[in-house]
Amino acid sequence: MSAVLRAVPAVFDPAELTFDEEAHKYVYRGKVLPSVTQLLSGLHSFAGVSHEVLEAARERGTHVHSATHYFDEGDLDISSLDEQTRGYLKAWSRFTLDTDPEWTAIEVPIAHPVLLYAGTPDRRGDITLKGERVTDCQVDIKTAVDSHPVWGVQTIAYDKAAGKEGRRRFTCQLRADGTYRLLEWASPQDWPVFMSLLTLRTWKERNAL
Repeated sequence: MSAVLRAVPAVFDPAELTFDEEAHKYVYRGKVLPSVTQLLSGLHSFAGVSHEVLEAARERGTHVHSATHYFDEGDLDISSLDEQTRGYLKAWSRFTLDTDPEWTAIEVPIAHPVLLYAGTPDRRGDITLKGERVTDCQVDIKTAVDSHPVWGVQTIAYDKAAGKEGRRRFTCQLRADGTYRLLEWASPQDWPVFMSLLTLRTWKERNAL
């Protein structure tokens, strides 16, 4: 970890973090920061999956994230959605009814002030689960058919960047049939796994590999 820490500026100013959505690039003071999704790519292999399938999944995720974003902000034109996206939105609407969320942040780019990686958590705020109000938790949105443990590593990376250690972390897995599955992540291995990826990237950069 020390190799990462030595490259850190003395003062981090969140206002200087910029995000190019089209290029999916985070820049801080002229330096491109590694994103959480880039760092996690080595843990989730798509070998053997056709380009067409991957592209369809990417487009689906983009459409659903956009629809849920506008839905939560009250600006969604449902008539503009295709039938598949409507199914996922129905699932998100059901989750919303079940948990009564109050979001404090919706897709706000953040960066770790010391380790200098960046990402965009889907949601942060308060939700109700089994009659208990869970405050300042993180909820990530996924549309994949199968869940993956890398999702837990992703949520801890966002929490650490936001300075929210110890808060509860969730993934809301939306389905096209209008149902959802809420997964909670609490493994103590999540953060060491992410740090190993960040350290490996730093080592490769320093050795021009």
